[in-house]
Amino acid sequence: MVRFAPRYGIVSPCLARPIRGRHVRAVNDNAEEWCGSWLQESETLDTALRMFAAHGFSAASRACDAASIADKSGDDERSQFWLEVCRTLDRRLAKDFAQQLSR
Repeated sequence: MVRFAPRYGIVSPCLARPIRGRHVRAVNDNAEEWCGSWLQESETLDTALRMFAAHGFSAASRACDAASIADKSGDDERSQFWLEVCRTLDRRLAKDFAQQLSR
């Protein structure tokens, strides 16, 4: 657990600065009422969260490995699914892998 504690007697700029420009909404179980994309991404997000729970910080590379295996076996749909899971966890790794596939 990380706890932020500014030096005694100082008001930190991050605490004094107001939130500008946008209203922050929490994403919860009733998100499909206000966000159409939640239903499409729920399987990807669910898989990404399960991968992260099982593998920790190496979850993105595991998803990338699964996409590579699916690509080598010729299953493009499954490869794209695992690429989306990888993109959910690590955009840069997914971008590099997608570039590697396009070569």
